Amino acid sequence: MRFSRDRRGQSVVVGTVILFGFLILALSLYQVQIVPQENAEVEFQHFEEVRNDLVDLRAGILRAGTTDRVQYETVRLGTDYPPRLFAINPPAPSGTIQTRGPYNISIHSESGDTVNITTRFIQYQPRYNEIDHPPTWYDASVLYLDANEEGGRVVIIEDQNLVNDDGEVRITALQNEFRRSGTQQTTLELRPSRNSTDRIPEGELTIKIPTRLSGEEYWDNADIPDKVYGGVSDAGGNGVHNLTLNTTHEELVVDTVGIQEKPTDSIAKNGSSDDENNQAVENRIFDIEWYDRNSVPIGDVQLNGSISANDEPLDNAIIDFSTTNPAVASFNQENTTTTSVDGNFTANITAKQEGNVTLFAASGDDVDNISVEVIAPVNPSPPIFGSLTASGSQRSVSFDWNIDGQFDSVTFETDSGSATSTDRSGTVSIGKSPGNRDITAIVEGPGGSETCTATIGNDGELIKPDFTCTTS
Repeated sequence: MRFSRDRRGQSVVVGTVILFGFLILALSLYQVQIVPQENAEVEFQHFEEVRNDLVDLRAGILRAGTTDRVQYETVRLGTDYPPRLFAINPPAPSGTIQTRGPYNISIHSESGDTVNITTRFIQYQPRYNEIDHPPTWYDASVLYLDANEEGGRVVIIEDQNLVNDDGEVRITALQNEFRRSGTQQTTLELRPSRNSTDRIPEGELTIKIPTRLSGEEYWDNADIPDKVYGGVSDAGGNGVHNLTLNTTHEELVVDTVGIQEKPTDSIAKNGSSDDENNQAVENRIFDIEWYDRNSVPIGDVQLNGSISANDEPLDNAIIDFSTTNPAVASFNQENTTTTSVDGNFTANITAKQEGNVTLFAASGDDVDNISVEVIAPVNPSPPIFGSLTASGSQRSVSFDWNIDGQFDSVTFETDSGSATSTDRSGTVSIGKSPGNRDITAIVEGPGGSETCTATIGNDGELIKPDFTCTTS
């Protein structure tokens, strides 16, 4: 027996191999070229978001010092790449925010008195996979990118807030060690000073403020009056310069703000003694508490809590509110602060989208937070007639009713007239023509309506099962 050579399947196999090769090549090009480009876009978007977070953090530090109220600011340390079916992402980019220091702010008087107070810088360093990004620093009220180590330069994001146009000097010393790393959000609790240990010296003053920025990099061209600006010293071994400002006792205010906890040391503000500064909180232990509410629907929502001092309900206490995620839920602008009445307070929030958020309430030396899940709006069920009767005569029909559920109004109709009520229960009489006539009862509410119809005679007596009822 002879077998002929059959090559009919060879072209199919060869074609399949070639197509498979093209597929592998396309996936390889996608992995090598497209994935990095798309991931770089994600990283750049996060860079813009975290820059805004750091601007808000700087503002929160300064605001805590000037208002003497606790502030909460959230920083998105990292981000996530979109999931991919046929490609592989590198590890999610993370970031680290931490304090650097401490360093001394020195206040020297012409009489030789010196007061020192510690301060720290804040550094945020992202770890991206595709784009190079230098660290961002908060330093002596200035927020900037520092690309010196990468051969670049300093880029100012927010200018100094130490000296105003009138030459008045306001220093905010930042205290306490802090460090967080990862891809998640982190919230910094910014606590202003409540106790004072030293006072600002009298007379003419020379102030030395630590800064990483040299005069050439920033301070020589900063908007500071010549009578105040005293130049910047060369950096020491730790890379930190001293900015010199010349001022007076009357034109200097020093605020102190602690991260997560109270500042370790501070200086009393001008015009008030230690007792006057702390009259509202001295010798009292505050206790502030949200009432539990784990979920709220999208929309305007009211939350409640209580506040006491030394176990007694506290009246006329000022409560400050803050949120970790304003995109999910925010406090109404007029209710960022409120005053307690008989130990109770109310906060009005706007829940904007589904998600999780932490809400803070602070007063005196105490803070409480509550974790809230914002859920889709809960639609109420349609209202219904819990009971419905109709009594007919030759010329009228008498309706008696009781409504179950959330409703707005109830309407009764005959061939001769109608009546509407907003009462949950009641009785109404409406005229009708002699004989068998159609009647209708309708209850309406935010969740829908129920319509009940029937035919009644001159001496008819109907109860709800005698009606045909539908809800919508």
